[in-house]
Amino acid sequence: MKGADIHTVASLLGQKDLRMAARYQHLSPAYLSDAVKQLDGAFKECHELCHRNVTASKELEAGVPAND
Repeated sequence: MKGADIHTVASLLGQKDLRMAARYQHLSPAYLSDAVKQLDGAFKECHELCHRNVTASKELEAGVPAND
């Protein structure tokens, strides 16, 4: 919960299987909630960018002038 991902922790502890690291990983509900909020923000940004790119591509195909 201090910022290191499970792969790094497992490697530092010499664990070859992430299941062993996960067995000892106890994440608080608040930590998990914050992680979901961060992912929601990242996916929202990605979705908006993808939507703009698809819309611009369709406009180009249709011969619609760009809105700059």
